[in-house]
Amino acid sequence: MVTKRITKTDRIIEAFGRAIVHGDYPPGTTLPSESDLCTQFETSRNVLREVIKVLATKRLIDAQRFRGLSVMPREQWNYLDADVLEWALEKGNDPVLIHSLIEVRSMLEPVISRWAAERATAVDLVAIESALNDMKRHADDRPAFMEADIAFHRAITIATHNLVIQQMSDAVSALQRAIFDHTFLMDKAHLALTIKEHSDLFDFIRYKNVEAAEKISIDMITRTASRAKVQIENGEILAS
Repeated sequence: MVTKRITKTDRIIEAFGRAIVHGDYPPGTTLPSESDLCTQFETSRNVLREVIKVLATKRLIDAQRFRGLSVMPREQWNYLDADVLEWALEKGNDPVLIHSLIEVRSMLEPVISRWAAERATAVDLVAIESALNDMKRHADDRPAFMEADIAFHRAITIATHNLVIQQMSDAVSALQRAIFDHTFLMDKAHLALTIKEHSDLFDFIRYKNVEAAEKISIDMITRTASRAKVQIENGEILAS
């Protein structure tokens, strides 16, 4: 497995982006000058400009010419970006954000499952089953199980053969990864149910049972929403 090399630009993107999301630079704040930021992050103007360009695509920074740099309003941040989601949830678990993420999943995943059942090819089915087998194999390893679960749903997203939905696969995976820790239980009963539901969903897709695939997807996300609601009501998910 090839490990991606982390560059100085990547490190500054992470440090600066995290500082913005964590509130070191509140929304609406005018950021320091380019010269001051270069000094702060001990970097060149070229590297800093690349960092700003990336953070602007995440909609954390308003970088319009001749207006200076400022932090975008929180509601305009790109929460479909995996980094933004991670940074937003690591300081404090925002119940409004988690509820919003679950609502989006509730809208997308049943349709994705239905389309996959209609359109999955043999190659798609191999990818879905491989991820399912990884889930079963890593049932006692939470991080590995999470990645296998995400890979399972990603393979289903790809199996829709809808070009726009396929391009959203990273965003859908980011949504799932962001709320996994807040909704997943590692007890044996829950693991057994989770694996059975995913196995059933694979079978419904394999046998092109579109109604059943859509229904079980709705059932799965409904249970996820219920677990998150319980945590919020019990104060286990607190606003930052």
